[in-house]
Amino acid sequence: MSGLFIAWAPHNRRSQQIAEALGLQLHFIHRGQYRAPIYAPFKYPLMALETWRLLNRAKPKVVFTQSPPPLLPLVVLLYGFFWPVQLVIDHHTAAFSGAWAWLGPLRAWMARRAAFNLITNEHWQERIERWGGQALVLDDVPADFPMGEAYALPTGANVVVISSIAPDEPLELVLEAARQQPDVHFHITGDKRRVPENLLRAAPANLQFTGFLSDAQYFGLLRAVDALVVLTTRDFTNQRGGCEAVWLGQPLVISNWPVLQRAFHRGAVHVPNTVEGIVGGIQEALTRRAELLKGMAQLQTERRAHWQAVSGQLHRLLQATS
Repeated sequence: MSGLFIAWAPHNRRSQQIAEALGLQLHFIHRGQYRAPIYAPFKYPLMALETWRLLNRAKPKVVFTQSPPPLLPLVVLLYGFFWPVQLVIDHHTAAFSGAWAWLGPLRAWMARRAAFNLITNEHWQERIERWGGQALVLDDVPADFPMGEAYALPTGANVVVISSIAPDEPLELVLEAARQQPDVHFHITGDKRRVPENLLRAAPANLQFTGFLSDAQYFGLLRAVDALVVLTTRDFTNQRGGCEAVWLGQPLVISNWPVLQRAFHRGAVHVPNTVEGIVGGIQEALTRRAELLKGMAQLQTERRAHWQAVSGQLHRLLQATS
């Protein structure tokens, strides 16, 4: 066994794409309720034990881990004291959040011990390098998403707001933006059970929460609409919904954080997180749709070239240990 990718999560598309592209065996290890800190003291020891057993059984020479939680790469590094293993940490933005500050200098030590630290933008690259680690910026992995099932849409303009019903998504502003554009139909993805009751009641007639969709339904919907909307109030974060827009070749309306302006510098309209900004951005995306489609095609070419450079370094690591 030469390479594993391990994530302590029920599923993650980025981890899946990296594992498939590099030929790694992917393992999602998950116990208890996801994203529920109250259960962490009980489930993390169980997942650590399962990870240790997997490593002991597979004896991999290279292990990629998703972070958060940073406790996962720590388990791999501890295992490395007994069996030689190279670690690659794929840091998501949440790995740098204050929630993990209690680990203190241990996070920097893990970054230095890793062969590579994958991060999504230059801001986190600077953090890793200050810690003394080797950083590789990987904003995205080329993806061939399925065509999906045909999705019935109302007549007229349609947009999808890609959402996981997370705290950093300004859904209240989206509802007001929809109310001000009655001729545009809004479709908000994500688990409907997580939507606050007041938002469900306040939704205008031209907006629907889709609830959980299968991949076939999800990609069918995203391909069928006129534009995709991805918003966040959190700076320095990559947006998986934006990456999906790239590989689907769809026009994108996205928050105007500098990191996102650099990552999606073609094919996208960048907007402030205000009702006026969202309304104006959607109208601009609908008007400039043909131009934005060409921009997305160019961005795909740029990202494929970047992936070739990054994956070349990762492949050399895997070959050196095979």
